[in-house]
Amino acid sequence: MRTLCLCLQQDAAPSVAENFLTFSPRVHYRAPGLVFMDITSTAKMFGGEHKLLEEALHVSREFFSDAMGAISDTPWGAQALAAEKPGSISHPTQEVRDLSHAPLARLHQLEGLIAWRSTHEVEDIVDFFHMLGIHRLGEIRSFQIDSFRERWKDTGTLIWKRLHGMDKQVISPLLPSEALQDYVNLDFPVSLLPFLLHCLERGLKRLMGRLQGRGEYAQKILVQLFCEYSDRVHLVELQPASPGRNLELFMKLLENKLTEINLDNPIKQIEIEVIPCPEKLQQLSFFEPRVSDQEKLAQLVSVFHQAELTTGFLRPKDEILPEESWSVTPEFEEYERVEDQIEVDGQSFQIRPAYSFTLSQAPRPSRLLKRPKTLSQRELSKFQLLSQQPIERLEDSWWESSRGRDYYFALSPRGQFVWLFYDRIEHQYFLHGYFD
Repeated sequence: MRTLCLCLQQDAAPSVAENFLTFSPRVHYRAPGLVFMDITSTAKMFGGEHKLLEEALHVSREFFSDAMGAISDTPWGAQALAAEKPGSISHPTQEVRDLSHAPLARLHQLEGLIAWRSTHEVEDIVDFFHMLGIHRLGEIRSFQIDSFRERWKDTGTLIWKRLHGMDKQVISPLLPSEALQDYVNLDFPVSLLPFLLHCLERGLKRLMGRLQGRGEYAQKILVQLFCEYSDRVHLVELQPASPGRNLELFMKLLENKLTEINLDNPIKQIEIEVIPCPEKLQQLSFFEPRVSDQEKLAQLVSVFHQAELTTGFLRPKDEILPEESWSVTPEFEEYERVEDQIEVDGQSFQIRPAYSFTLSQAPRPSRLLKRPKTLSQRELSKFQLLSQQPIERLEDSWWESSRGRDYYFALSPRGQFVWLFYDRIEHQYFLHGYFD
């Protein structure tokens, strides 16, 4: 078994192990601040053990700047190497040789998944061999197991087995059970928005790392801000248009919400809770950049959605009248290319001109009124038509109630470039849109 051991800070919470589920499903956390991973079958997915170790240390140092790690055949061997030679990799079957020159003090790190029952007992063993003039781990391997067992009982037996690579420790799959919550207790109450956002970003970053390891997205985030001078609690709900774990997006949503909160009563404590949902089953590479134009558009929709603004992306509809030929959708959809070629029973022929193609290329105003505005004769006299003949003629469902519209370009009294049409049934002019 090939094992990666990461030595984090002693105050690291057990939930930090979820951040490393990306590298292996077999992850084990042990206090104080040790994470073990079985990478026997996953190292090749990352381009080898060296690259996997680099990526794991990169993830660790986002939260713990002094994180160290090493890879070896056993959990205790990897732990001892991480302390003796940080960043080193012991080749398969070479662990005993690589540890033989380590000082006897490394017996304290020769633990693995289960900590020593008593550190004082291990210290007594180290002192005993020092009195005999022995200072290296490799030098005590020549003693028999009976000598260790007789003098130090179970602890001595375990040390002898581990020095000879005979103890077996299995890392079980990690099943996430910790709640996706983060608590921030501030030493000094905060009333400045930039500093409050900085504190919130650190907590959200930890939760996003756990979500990535668990293979989940954030469907909703609840932030509770506890005030110092009263029992008042500000509740902030963040819910994007589509679930994700884009930290930049959630920080934008959070900043927009916090600008509406009065921080005269400083914040002394923060509680963040994430309501997760399964992520989309699409993954090309573990470290491939995922920011696409689609995600950027989704961010914009989420910001407008939180501000309760009706917005989205234009979706064309199969209608003739301009005010009925589009709708707004929250998801971006690519336009289908207009084809003039039609195939019937294996034989193809072309129809020219294609009315739909011409219509798709026709100029349309950037601001289209939902309902055309009726223009009186007095109002119409203030507009200047730019042509005597209509630029475009539209006929809707003639078999039902054809309206018949002749469209013109014109200038408004304010000099705006506008779109007018003449209704041949009602004999009335209408204002329909504005051009930039």
